[in-house]
Amino acid sequence: MLSLPTAELVAIFIGSVLYGIYLVTLGITTRVLLTKETGHWRTRSEVNWIAVSFCGMLFVNSTLDLSLGMYQIVDAFVLYTGPGGPLDVFMHGSSWQTVIKTSCVGLQSLIGDGLLIYRCWLLWRTSSQIRAVFPVLIWLTNLAIYVRLMVLLTKVTQGLVTGATLQPWGSSFWVLTICINITATALIVWKIWLVERENKAFRATDDNLQRSRTRLDHAVRNIVESGMICTTASILVVAAYTAKSTLNYPASALEVHSVGITFNLIIIRGTRRPVQDQSAVTPIRFSQNQSLGSIRPTTRVINDTKAETYPLSHLPKSSKFESVETV
Repeated sequence: MLSLPTAELVAIFIGSVLYGIYLVTLGITTRVLLTKETGHWRTRSEVNWIAVSFCGMLFVNSTLDLSLGMYQIVDAFVLYTGPGGPLDVFMHGSSWQTVIKTSCVGLQSLIGDGLLIYRCWLLWRTSSQIRAVFPVLIWLTNLAIYVRLMVLLTKVTQGLVTGATLQPWGSSFWVLTICINITATALIVWKIWLVERENKAFRATDDNLQRSRTRLDHAVRNIVESGMICTTASILVVAAYTAKSTLNYPASALEVHSVGITFNLIIIRGTRRPVQDQSAVTPIRFSQNQSLGSIRPTTRVINDTKAETYPLSHLPKSSKFESVETV
């Protein structure tokens, strides 16, 4: 097991490297959210302000976490000259640096889970909203645990955030975080799979088109891979936290910045449109009271930046479909 000062140094190194990666993806994400493919700025009505808000919150929180980590390192190894050395600084559980840093880690996870639940709700809101309620209830429970954990941390005068008083609450928080990631991701993938299964009956018969990856296939892969990154980071945190290991600090640094990176990657990868898929069938939006004989058949793809509409000229005119949206 690493000593506490060593664990803090390793954590700040991991955090700095991941923060650099995060800034690169943030720059690309900002361009995608605020500009068009032509390079011109989007109008206010064209900007997805919810995505922009989440992007801003993740940036502020991750920057604050890394800044406080750097300040604490300087304070422990340079500024502090009292007894106990750097260890005494890191062992002060209720210091304002420790409290804010710990709150940043939990808050980053809550923001990321909230965004995941929001995407889940968007997909299920037109059919069975009750399926999206379960992750919301877990998230609210996790929020209450987070508040309780912060209150207890302010009362710890000496010790680690993995101490006996805090451990049950911290372990519960991270276990529920994993449950949210798995549940919400599974619901999103399930909905996309249901839409894709219905669309297969109306897909063009061209062999090359059949072999190509559709927008929905790409969306499933994007969501699953991003969910695996966040879930893996949370598992590492809960394992180190439960074992009362100092590896909790490097794992927490991984968790904080992986949330922002995965959020950016979903947007960046979601805007890529394979050439082969331009005529493929994707989620469709038709009124249940209208047939294809009375309206122009189209397919509507919705992501974090814009909505695109494509013709579906090969569909039978007598078919009727249920409204479906994807994010």
